[in-house]
Order: sequence, then structure tokens, then C-alpha cells
Amino acid sequence: MTMDSGSAGNVISSYRKRQQRGPFIIWGIAALLVIVGIIVLVVWLTGDNKPNIALFATETPTPTLTFTPTITPSPTATATMTFTPTMTLTPTPSAPFSYIIQEGESLAVVAEKFELGNDGILLLLALNPLVANNNGIVFVGQEILVPNPGMELPTPTLVPADLPTGTLLNYTIQPGDTIAAIAAKFNSTTDAIIEENELENANAIFVGQVLIVPANLITPEPTRLPPTADPGITATPTQVSAGGGTTGGACDYEENSAYVAQIFTLVNDARSTQGLSPLGLSSQLTDAALIQASDMACNSLTTHTGSDGSSPTDRVAAQGYTASFVLEEIHAQPPEYGGDGQAAFDTWIGGGNLLNPAVTEIGIAYAYFADSALGGYFVAVLAAP
Repeated sequence: MTMDSGSAGNVISSYRKRQQRGPFIIWGIAALLVIVGIIVLVVWLTGDNKPNIALFATETPTPTLTFTPTITPSPTATATMTFTPTMTLTPTPSAPFSYIIQEGESLAVVAEKFELGNDGILLLLALNPLVANNNGIVFVGQEILVPNPGMELPTPTLVPADLPTGTLLNYTIQPGDTIAAIAAKFNSTTDAIIEENELENANAIFVGQVLIVPANLITPEPTRLPPTADPGITATPTQVSAGGGTTGGACDYEENSAYVAQIFTLVNDARSTQGLSPLGLSSQLTDAALIQASDMACNSLTTHTGSDGSSPTDRVAAQGYTASFVLEEIHAQPPEYGGDGQAAFDTWIGGGNLLNPAVTEIGIAYAYFADSALGGYFVAVLAAP
């Protein structure tokens, strides 16, 4: 391939021109970059995010005038600061409050925990009738009411002796009340109270409910509150060393034959309505019942196991009674909170033992000791030879 001299000259001339323009282009780009860099630096130094360095001297303002308002603070503002911690103290409860029973706790433990005093257990029973009906036994996770500090036991309502028979009185139900207990307070009857208030369920009453009570329908029992001992009954139960070697309580407790007779009548009336044979009253079973009742009263127990470890069967056998089987019912309730024979019967009748067709005999006992936790303790022993 051949190239003429004219074409070769043009190519060389074009190449030389490009070589001459190259340095100008490079220097132009460099100058442009320098200008852009200067602009960015100026914006950075003078913008909102400028660094805390001063490139130029600035006039420093005199700060003395701006500090004069803070020289005279109000003295009352600082004084209130010292009283603030006293406002965070836990307030004292002014009303009964709920509490959940923890592992290993009993009513005695709860009473001691909240410093309820000597009447702590009675106050807890008064606020928790379900616990009272369960012989004062509580279980883990159960919710109970704890009395507020300063709460006192209610005093029994006194009914004037000269009040006309059948006088209607308004009565507000207190903790621990039952229809039977209210009837006893006002010398009334359960049937009259139920009829006057058109109660469909006598067990559905609640604290704060107002009942109309016909007063002085019956002659009051002088031995009801507190219970008194029969003249012919000694204060110490029979001590038995045979068989199981069980013994009764050693404190100066009192018995109440009226309560025993009341329970015996109620039991046989209930059996009669169910077409069952009435129970005979056994002196041996009564002795066994008295041993446990006095043991519970003297030692503040609510259990079928005696303080000496004896069982109901042991105590019955210790009296020389040969039984094919033995059943036992216990109940504890302060007499001032309706703890009479009716209350014990009402607690027991739902269990089925009193209406057991295989039972033929019964022994009933009551022991009252003022220094015990619950005051009055009932025991019924049922058996068959």
C-alpha cells in the first residue's frame, strides 16, 4: 500500500496539534479541581456543621451582664427539696386488703407477719368465713382478707330485755355472721329471719347486707356467750392410758351440754328426714370426743391427729369400744362469732358422715378455753360396733 507525500504531511501536522493541546487540557482540569476544593472548604468552614476552630479572630463578648440574674435565687425553692423523700412512704391501709397464702403459712403465721396482735387469728376468721368453716385451715394460693391496723373485733349486739316480742330491727351483717348466729344475738329464730327477708338461700348472705330481724322471739340462753360448764362436770377430761395411751388437754377448759344436746337433736332430725335410723349416744364415744376436743382447745389445734399422735381410731379403742369403723368430725369457732351447736352442725352436714347409714352410735363433745386460738372446739365421733 502506498501513501503520497501530501497525506503523510497532514497526519504529522494533526498529531503535532494534539500534542500541543494536551498540556492545556490537563492544567485546565487541575485548576477546576482546585477551585471546587476551595469552594467546598469555604462552605464547610462557614456552614452549620463548621468545626470548633477559629481561623479568624473574633470579638469576645463580655459575659458579666448575663450572669447577674442567677446570683439571687429564691431561697424557698431549695427549702422544699428536703421534704420530698417523706412523700414516698408506704401508706397505712385503711381497709382490709387481699393477701395470697404462701408456702408454709397458716393463720397464725399471717397474723404474726402483719402484726395483728392477740386477736389476729380471730380477726382473720371474722373476715374470712369460708376459712372459719374450714376449721381455720388455709392452703397455698388461697386469697384471704387481712384486717387493717387498728381493726377491732365487733362487740355482741345487746337486745333490751323489755323489747316487745317480734320487734323488727335492722341489722348489718358483720364478718363471720351466719343466720344462726344472728338469731342467737337477737333471741330470734333462723326460720323467722329467713321468712322476714324472703331468703332463698340462708348461706348466701354477705358482709354489709342489711337484714330485718324479729327480736325477742325466744327466751335467751344465759350460757351462750361465753359458754359455761355444767356443775357436775369436772374441768379435766378422763385420762386414759390403755390402748393407744391417749389423753385429753390439761388446761382449765369448759364444756357446754346445751351445745352437745343441740347437735345430737339436729343430727337425728336430719337422719329422720332422710329415712335413716337415729343414732344412739355412746358414753365411750363421747369420752373419745372429749379427749380430742379438750386437746384441741388446750393446744390450739384443728386436726384429727392428737397432740400425742393418736388417731380417732386410737382414741375410740382406748375407751374400750370395739368398732368396725370410726368417723370423726371437728369444728372450731369463737362463740362470739356464732360458734354454737348449729354452726358445727351446718359445717358437718355437707360432708355426709352424719348421714352415713352404716353408723349406729355417736359421741359429741365441746371444749372452750378462752386463751386458745379459736375459743370453742367441737368433736363428733361416729362409729358402729
